Amino acid sequence: MAVPLSLVLLIHPASMLDANGHYSHSVLMLVMWGVAGGFVHGVGFEPRAMAWRVVFHPLPAWALMALGYGMWVTARQWF
Repeated sequence: MAVPLSLVLLIHPASMLDANGHYSHSVLMLVMWGVAGGFVHGVGFEPRAMAWRVVFHPLPAWALMALGYGMWVTARQWF
């Protein structure tokens, strides 16, 4: 789930523009946090410190990546 979203953000970031042609930087920051958490979980790394476990837990990462996919689907011009 993290790889396709990160590729979209890196290769074609214009697909994340809203109807006015602007980025929502605060939402994109959360989406990138979710992508980072997805990569941390995907490679099987488990942080020792409790703070990092909370920050990179897979459940918030999945929710934030779902937010990114939702933002990408609503920003696309399908017709």
